[in-house]
Amino acid sequence: MPLSLAMVLRRGASFGTHARLVGVDPAGRVTRTWPELAARARRLAAALRSLGVAPGERVGTFSWNRLAHLELMYGVPLSGAVLQPLNVRLFGEQIAWIARHAEDRVVFVDAALTHRLAEIRPLLPGVDYVVLPDGTPPHPGFADAADYEELLAAAPDEEPAEPDEWSAACLCYTSGTTGNPKGVVYTHRSLTLHAMSALFADSFAVRERDVLLPLTPLFHATAWGLPYAAALAGASLVLAGQDTSPTAVVDLVRTEGVTMAAGVPTFWLAVDQLAGADLGGLERILCGGSAIPADLVARYHRRGVLMQQGWGMTEMSPSGNITNVRARLAGLPEEQRLALHATQGLTTAGVELRVVGEDGTPQPHDGRSAGEVEVRGPWVTESYYRPDDDSNDTRFHDGWLRTGDVGTVDTDGYLRVLDRTKDLIKSGGEWISSIELENHLMDHPSVERAAVIAVAHPEWVERPAALVVTTGDVTAEELRDHLRARVARWWVPELVEFVDELPLTATGKFDKRRIRQTWQGAFTAPRRNS
Repeated sequence: MPLSLAMVLRRGASFGTHARLVGVDPAGRVTRTWPELAARARRLAAALRSLGVAPGERVGTFSWNRLAHLELMYGVPLSGAVLQPLNVRLFGEQIAWIARHAEDRVVFVDAALTHRLAEIRPLLPGVDYVVLPDGTPPHPGFADAADYEELLAAAPDEEPAEPDEWSAACLCYTSGTTGNPKGVVYTHRSLTLHAMSALFADSFAVRERDVLLPLTPLFHATAWGLPYAAALAGASLVLAGQDTSPTAVVDLVRTEGVTMAAGVPTFWLAVDQLAGADLGGLERILCGGSAIPADLVARYHRRGVLMQQGWGMTEMSPSGNITNVRARLAGLPEEQRLALHATQGLTTAGVELRVVGEDGTPQPHDGRSAGEVEVRGPWVTESYYRPDDDSNDTRFHDGWLRTGDVGTVDTDGYLRVLDRTKDLIKSGGEWISSIELENHLMDHPSVERAAVIAVAHPEWVERPAALVVTTGDVTAEELRDHLRARVARWWVPELVEFVDELPLTATGKFDKRRIRQTWQGAFTAPRRNS
């Protein structure tokens, strides 16, 4: 039997009607079961054939985390076409570039988002549109678009032909922090294996009894594969829609009985600052996208919630590592055990990881020897889809993906990412990790967010500069004292600037490119801020 998303969906439907699939639309919450979703996905596959969408053609989605989007995640690959989720948080020109690069044949768009696509529709000639009703009126410019519910009502519910497991199922694009985004093809086989790995006890450990809330958008590496893992496990699934404010999400967690949620650290920092937030029966948080401050892990532990850090990237579908406490370390003091969850964790079975030096030589796993992290595995891409640069030569090395992260692996197998290669700070010939400084700064009780960049220095070539968003009264010198107790004195930034906010990427990470563009030129000479 092929490893296909058709098999994954049949597995979910076989559990019957006990699991709840809940989606939040502007008009309210929508609830379905796995068998109901499977029937709608089959109708969608038939509808795509009636629209003339051929196997292998790309079908774009422009939608929030909703049940209609979940149906597309299954129905499009079932038809033999390729799902191509568009990131609704990107600028219009970036969205249009991706849709043109992918050669999207049809785009399914939330009614509430049609005004966004109306701006760039002239840039996408030849694309057909289907509007996903959500309780809001679509933009007048989409009066000629097909209606999703009408398409499904007219389509038969029949099992489509089994897809080839090696055929493309999804085409995701990277966040494009440098240059244009890169297309990454996921096959039916790679998505299925990745979803299976999420059920491993020492991985995400998704269980049938779980109620999952992926706050990571479905357009970002298929929400870390959790919608597919939920079907394999027969778990319940909650999709938050457009409103992912901390108060709205906390309400969902409590009222829907969420046991496991996933999202980026900046969001969980905001939730932690809500006074008296009731997290109900939440047991675990999967956190990724950027490093987690150790103190945040401890604060959620005091709430009775285990925060696990994941590490990966779009090119890895996206999971590679997850934090767990190895058996031989279970006797460590609680503080040290919790600190393990602030590392980038242990490599999931199925993924191989190594650290290589500048000459490409693998480094020992001794916790000290640093180098670029490289990975390979059955759900790790081996090349980009039609890159417009030389990345297929520069990003792949001897069968391994060069991640761009610099890190170490210790004797117990824990990965510690020191920085991105482009974000490391070289001061006086020695490396400084911006990530480590950011984590220490955000451990201060008066700091909400902090970003660290390199700035030019007449003597040391580069020095770190810290941009800090505070929640209380604190001076630059107090923050430097806080750092002096945790890092080498020469790591401590002389430059500390207090700002009202820090720009984030579309995936919730600090937008270092924009931060550097704004601030590097402003720090032209050493100075102190207080």
